[in-house]
Amino acid sequence: MSRRMYILILVLLLFSGCEDKESQERAKWRQTLGQDDKRPYGTWLAHESLKYYFSGAKVETLSGKARFNNMDDVMKYANAGGHGLLILEGFDFYLSDEEWKQLKGFIKAGNEVFIFSNVLDNKIEQDLQCYMKNNETGKFRFLTSDRDLDNKFVLSLQNNRATDYGYTGRNLKGYFHVPVDAPDTVQRNTDDTDSAIKYSEWPYPDTLGYAQTEPDFIRYRLGEGHLTLHAAPLVLSNYFLLQDGNEQYLTGIWQTLPENVTHVYWVTYGNRTQRSSGMSVLWKYPATKYAILLALLALLVYVLFEGKRKQRIIPVIAPLRNDSVSFVETVGRLYYNKGNHANLAAKMTLQFLEWVRTHYYLNTNLLNEEFIMQLAMKSGHTEATVRGLMDIIHEVRMGTALVDDAYLYQLYSTIQQFYKNEV
Repeated sequence: MSRRMYILILVLLLFSGCEDKESQERAKWRQTLGQDDKRPYGTWLAHESLKYYFSGAKVETLSGKARFNNMDDVMKYANAGGHGLLILEGFDFYLSDEEWKQLKGFIKAGNEVFIFSNVLDNKIEQDLQCYMKNNETGKFRFLTSDRDLDNKFVLSLQNNRATDYGYTGRNLKGYFHVPVDAPDTVQRNTDDTDSAIKYSEWPYPDTLGYAQTEPDFIRYRLGEGHLTLHAAPLVLSNYFLLQDGNEQYLTGIWQTLPENVTHVYWVTYGNRTQRSSGMSVLWKYPATKYAILLALLALLVYVLFEGKRKQRIIPVIAPLRNDSVSFVETVGRLYYNKGNHANLAAKMTLQFLEWVRTHYYLNTNLLNEEFIMQLAMKSGHTEATVRGLMDIIHEVRMGTALVDDAYLYQLYSTIQQFYKNEV
């Protein structure tokens, strides 16, 4: 191998090593917010903290794909003498109209809903007259930069404005804007009169925390429960909580919740897009709803009546051809056409003797009187017939016969007659 080839291989190995190291670094700093993820931007520590801050409560992890269209009474009313707490944490939080209605019913029943999100569904913002702002895109960065230093002392809690929290990591500077002059009694425009809500049901929120000087941690009261919003979901990340003093920030968050929480539901939804709200969007249109139901009914009828096993057509199986006979005939025509009669006669005698060996189990090395008598006895031919055939075969094998067309025809006829008249 040449020196240039060695250098090229070395350069490729170096590049592949660098690329692999970079991909590993990216995977290490990926923002998952998974409750089982112990990497920097997982939320294993925050999830584990629930058993200590809510020691008397049952902690249950729900699927990130869970829908809230049918929150049953067990979830809403099973916390007699206490509160249920539903923690939703991720980046983009969207939901259907029915899901939002069900969540509000869960809150009214005396439960707590806590949403950590960078992006809030427009229907929630309009309902609350609360608008979320975030001054940084979701651009991927896993190395510290000057902009990361902006998040070092960005957070504070209402009950202790003098203490700042943060880290040299990704953006924590989301916040909410709530107009001070929002009207107190404005009827919502909605097709469902049961879900018509007045502003009086969503009073002006309490501010519990800040991102710099802007509110990023707020709480609304609805019925007997509360809706809490936090604009920086990364405060739940392992990386944030491992910085000095930041565990006190999480303590401050949990301490704002009621003490008598009996059941905690944790949902890591990641990026809950508008499309992930199930089929409720299609289901609310009667024409689409009935079309889907009709299609399902037609499919069911087809499966019931046409899914039965039907007898397949039995194919006609052609009888097996005797390829060995066809091969012999083809070879015979070849020799005959070339005029090599002696060679063809020899092949015919060899084929006949092979047939005698396999058919009558006789030794054909010696064509003597004993062989003639045994063959005559087993085949049912007379000794004279067998002896005449053996004489012809002996002549062919010894090469003493003049094999012309007539001789070849006689040999062929004698052998064929032997085949036909055997017992």
